[in-house]
Amino acid sequence: MAENKYISIDKSIVAEGCAYDFSLYYAVQNKSQVKELKSKGNIIDDDDLLYVEKTNRLFVKDNEHQIYEDFYKNYLEQISTKGNTGTFTKQINEMYKNASIALNELFASPEKLSNYKESKKVVDELVDIVLDEEFAIKLLMKIATHDYYTHTHSINVAIYALSLGSFLGFNEIELEELGEAALLHDLGKSKISPDIINKRGRLTIQEFELMKKHPNYGVSLGLRLGIKNKKILEGIKYHHEKVDGSGYPSGLYNEEIPLYAKIIGLCDIFDALTSQRSYKKAMTSYEALKLMKVDMNKHLDIRLLNKMILMFK
Repeated sequence: MAENKYISIDKSIVAEGCAYDFSLYYAVQNKSQVKELKSKGNIIDDDDLLYVEKTNRLFVKDNEHQIYEDFYKNYLEQISTKGNTGTFTKQINEMYKNASIALNELFASPEKLSNYKESKKVVDELVDIVLDEEFAIKLLMKIATHDYYTHTHSINVAIYALSLGSFLGFNEIELEELGEAALLHDLGKSKISPDIINKRGRLTIQEFELMKKHPNYGVSLGLRLGIKNKKILEGIKYHHEKVDGSGYPSGLYNEEIPLYAKIIGLCDIFDALTSQRSYKKAMTSYEALKLMKVDMNKHLDIRLLNKMILMFK
C-alpha cells in the first residue's frame, strides 16, 4: 500500500443507507494493501457494515481527501448541540475527530509507541474538557457517535468514565489515570480475531474463552508500551470483573475490584447498551440505566451506579 495514495479516516461516519461523494477502502492482507469497500455514490448496505466492523481502518484516496474533510466538517456540525456554535463545542468536535483517528491507528498498530503517545494526547484533551466550567455530559453525549466500533467505543467509555470521575470529585492526576485506563481498556481486542469481536449473536464457549483473554492481552501491550502505573494497568485488566465474583479474568469480589476498573466496567456496559449495531437497536440512556439497575444489580457496584444515575440527571 503506497502511503501517499490513501489517507486514514474516521470510520464511524459509515452508516447503512448512506452514499458518499468519495470512495471508501479498507485494509487487507495484514494491512499492506487496500480494497475498495464502496465506490462513491453507491449506498452502504448491511454487508458493507460487517466489513467496517471487522477492519480497524478505512481510507480514502488522497485526491478525494478534501471532499471527505468537507463532509466530515458538516457531519460533526450536525451531531453537535443545536444552536451551540461556540468555541467549546468546536473544541469538542475537533477532539472527537482527532481521537477517532488516533484510536484507529492505535488499534491497527497497538505496539507502535507513537500511536500510544497520540492516545495520551487524547486523554489530556478529554481531561481538559471535563474540567472546563462549560462542561456538560449531555453535550458530549450528543457528539459521541452511537454506532458501535471498537475505537469509538473506547472513546465513549473514556468520556463517560471521566465524567463520572469528575462527578465523584477526582483530582486531575486521578482523572488522567482513569482516562488512560478507560481509553485503553479494550486494546487487547486487537489481538483477538475480528470474526469473534464482531460476531452477530452469542459466542460459542470456545470463542468466549478466547474473548476473555483480551484484558490480559491489553495489560501485556500496555507493559510493552512502557505503562508502569499500577492503577492504569489494573483498570485495563479488571474491567470485566463483577462484584459477585463471576467476572473475569480473576474472579474478584466486590472490594477486591479496583475503583477504576469498576468505573470502566459500568461505562463499558452503558455504552454497549446505548450503541447501535447492525444486529441490535440502541437503548436510550434511561432504558440502559434501568436495565443495569434492575437486571445487573448482582454484578455491578450499586453505589457507583447510583452516582452514575445522578450524574446523568
